[in-house]
Formats: sequence, structure tokens, C-alpha cells
Amino acid sequence: MSPVEVYMALRLQLEAQLGKEQTTRAGTMILLGQMALETGRFESTMNYNFGGVKCSPKWAGCWQHFTTTEHFAEAEAARYIAEAPAGSKVERVGVDATGKVILRFSGRHAMNKFRAYETLDDAVASHVRFLLGQRYRTAVHLAMAGRPDDYAIALRTAGYYTGDAAVYARNVRLLAKEYDGKMPPEPTPSAPPAHAPEPAQDEVVSIAATVAPSPVEEPASPPQGVAVAVPPVVPLPQVGTGLAKTEKPRPWWARLLVWLVGAMTGRFTRRS
Repeated sequence: MSPVEVYMALRLQLEAQLGKEQTTRAGTMILLGQMALETGRFESTMNYNFGGVKCSPKWAGCWQHFTTTEHFAEAEAARYIAEAPAGSKVERVGVDATGKVILRFSGRHAMNKFRAYETLDDAVASHVRFLLGQRYRTAVHLAMAGRPDDYAIALRTAGYYTGDAAVYARNVRLLAKEYDGKMPPEPTPSAPPAHAPEPAQDEVVSIAATVAPSPVEEPASPPQGVAVAVPPVVPLPQVGTGLAKTEKPRPWWARLLVWLVGAMTGRFTRRS
């Protein structure tokens, strides 16, 4: 498979298991660089095992033995050679730059028993879940912070690999940088849709509030020593007020005369 396929599967699993907000491109590239280091640039991905992850005693999935090399102190290397189980082979093949013994494990030994997967998705999901376990989770956070050297050293401290930490960190850093230039660019965040401007709210203003108040006219004061005549107060007529109790009604003959005059006047008006 291509590195792009691995990158896309890795990014999706990190966002699903670690969280989209915590997953960074730099961190994904560091993990991708380490996976490339463990698989010879994805040319030796045995059964989709991208991280060279071995089987623990609790592993219940598929597995397969592959020849591998590990680095140990002199006393520990001697113990592995002496206690090699039947069907396996442990050989001393050299010494690294730090003075540790390089052992090659082949056959059916626990040190070269690796996890195996049937699909890419299963493999990447398991690999991310493995890294996010209690043992290596701190290292993953260092990777997401863009710190490849610290990530590699944290893996070595937690027992992920036995080789030289400085060499491992350098290779992870260089591979992460290399693949960063080959992977698809990050999607540009789309601009929010433009909204039509909301109509301005018309303010309800009284017309009187827009007119300047007229100056208050003060009544003219009379000259000192001059008397001012005050007019009598005349009550205003009231509509619907009945007759006063002191007023007497007209006699019947007067009311009849008024009626006749009105009737005749109306009749004459209609004729004309």
C-alpha cells in the first residue's frame, strides 16, 4: 500500500480515538515516520503490522514469527542465549555504538512473535489503540506537540524498542519531515456563509421629540403701583344640563303655539 493510504487511515484513527482537536498534522507525521522506520518505508509491512508490535501474553488476535534483532546489556543477552526455548534460535551478531549486544531472534521465540492483521483499517485502529494505552500515551502527546526527538526518547524509556535512542529519534524526525512534504495538504477551512445584512430596526420616535421646545412665555408683570382689574369669572355653558330647579315650565298654550309655528315653517320650507 502507499504511504498516503497509511497516512489517511492513521489520521482518521487518531481523530476518532485521541480526538479531532488534539490530533495535529505534525504529530501524525511523527507517528507515520516511526511506522515507516519500523517497516522499511512500508516495504516490509508484515501482515499490516506497522509498528513492529509484538504479542503480549494476553494477545488473542492473529500472530506470526519473523526474524528480528534486539539490543541488550551483556548480562541480559547472555541470559537470552542460555534460555532459548526449543524451536527458537538466539544468536549474537554484534555490538552497537553504546556497547550493547545485538541479538538476532528467529524460529518460535516470544521476542520475535508479532501481531498480525487482515486489513489496513484493523491494523491502524489496533496500532493507535496500542500507542494510546497507559504505557505510551505520554509519548503520543509529545508527538502531537511536534516534538519527534522527545517522542522517540519517551518510547525508548517505556520499553518500545531497545536500540539507540538518539539514532531512532533522528530517523523518526527525518522521515516525518520527508513524508510531510509528500502527504496531501491540510484542507483550508471554508469561510462561513455570508449572511444578508439584517434590516435596521426603526426607532419609534415621537414627532414632538424632534421639535425644539418653544420658549415658555412668562406673563408680563404690571408696573409697580398700578392696579390691575381682574375680569369676572363667567361659567362656561354645559351641554346636556337640564332645567334648573328654580326655572318654571312654559304654559300649555305657549308650547302649542311654538309647535304650530314650527310645523307650519317646516311645511312651507318643503314646498319651496
